[in-house]
Amino acid sequence: MLGLKLLDKAKLLLHQHLSILLKTINFEPKLARIHVILRDNVQIFIRYNNYGEYSYSIIFSKFELDRCRYDNYDDKWDVITRPHHFHPRKKLKAISSKMTGNPDNDIPFLCKLIKSGKVYEID
Repeated sequence: MLGLKLLDKAKLLLHQHLSILLKTINFEPKLARIHVILRDNVQIFIRYNNYGEYSYSIIFSKFELDRCRYDNYDDKWDVITRPHHFHPRKKLKAISSKMTGNPDNDIPFLCKLIKSGKVYEID
């Protein structure tokens, strides 16, 4: 149940911080996710489960690795913020992440990155 409450909170924050950029936003409780399509057709998938795991995936296109993702699903990445990590666009590696799985902090920060264009950049 905790995961659905976090998703509900994330949905409210997405509406609040990204409203002008939203094309569609779908709360999909059976899939335990929110699926967002922005006006530029970039897709965002937000997931929380009942075990404290989360992911924020941004899909730019169908091309290989044309995505970025913040998550804590796997603990194998050697980063200072372990298990929280970020998979940069077009890269196989993971780096440290400011995300923690708390929608009150993470979603506004994610929206700020989207609006600034920083998540679109390829390092």
